[in-house]
Amino acid sequence: MGKWLRKYAGSYRFWILVVACTYFAYAFYYAASGMRDSIGMISNQYIYNSLAKNPWWWMVLFYGSEGVAGSIAIIARTIAGAFAVYAAFLFWRKKEPANPRIRKSISMALLLEAVFFLTLIASIIAAAAYNIANDSSLFYFGHTPEALLLYVTLIPCLAMVLVVPPLLIKLRATINQQASTQEIAKWASLTGVGYLFVVFWFNFSMMWSGVAIPYSKVYEQWGWAFILQPANLFSFILTLFGLLAVALTVLLTTLPLIKKQSTQLNLTHIGLALAGLGAYFVITTLYYYLTGGYSAHPSVWYEVIGPLHNPNLWVISLVFLGPPLIAYDRAKR
Repeated sequence: MGKWLRKYAGSYRFWILVVACTYFAYAFYYAASGMRDSIGMISNQYIYNSLAKNPWWWMVLFYGSEGVAGSIAIIARTIAGAFAVYAAFLFWRKKEPANPRIRKSISMALLLEAVFFLTLIASIIAAAAYNIANDSSLFYFGHTPEALLLYVTLIPCLAMVLVVPPLLIKLRATINQQASTQEIAKWASLTGVGYLFVVFWFNFSMMWSGVAIPYSKVYEQWGWAFILQPANLFSFILTLFGLLAVALTVLLTTLPLIKKQSTQLNLTHIGLALAGLGAYFVITTLYYYLTGGYSAHPSVWYEVIGPLHNPNLWVISLVFLGPPLIAYDRAKR
């Protein structure tokens, strides 16, 4: 048993590589499908003619957010994924995190990931303009309730832009400056906590708030009539309380590092949290397909968790990284 534990614990570097490869593969898939849609949207004559009937500023915002910014985002994340894979491969083979090539690759990945989130600014501006204009004739969003774009686009995207890019850029600067291990651990911990609370828990919880907005032109059910269906209620509780539990676990575990009171990290708790986060997306994806997907349950929630609209599905691979981290921690102890 002890021999098996040591062997499995030593594989955590390999599973970091698996996670990086999954991140890159899904980003590439997302970019390929997204670029196809963006090119189709830009070249579509019907869309152009419809937009031409609206004020010029709406055409700029529409193409800027739906076409240009979206394309930059998916390309940036794909390139970030390539750098992440290279860094993870070197970490697996060279086993030295201070390696200059690893540090440089991680630095580029962090910068491009920050760009990915900064492109959300275009969507924030478009959603705000739509709410301010309050014009039902605006193409594409014209029949969408203003509150829906407020709750599921403007507020969560604004939170992500304000929190995540600054943390990524600060972590990148700390790595480039070859700061102490304690300083890097602090900002890595803060970045991870920021992702968990804002990108995952708050963002996905706000998607559920969109379900409360009546949208009779598209949805047959909304509000509690939708949420209280058994499968939907399970997903609702899992999102609000399950993701919160994961985020709080990581926050409490990394708090000594954030406060610079310790350089030691309880990898058992981190492994459990990562496995829990990955399991959430496994369960959510199964829930999506087993209940019939968006076509069977047209709603905000089913739209955002579907593979074509959820850029976070790479997180599923974390279910494989959690156990080796736990085994590694126990082997050390």
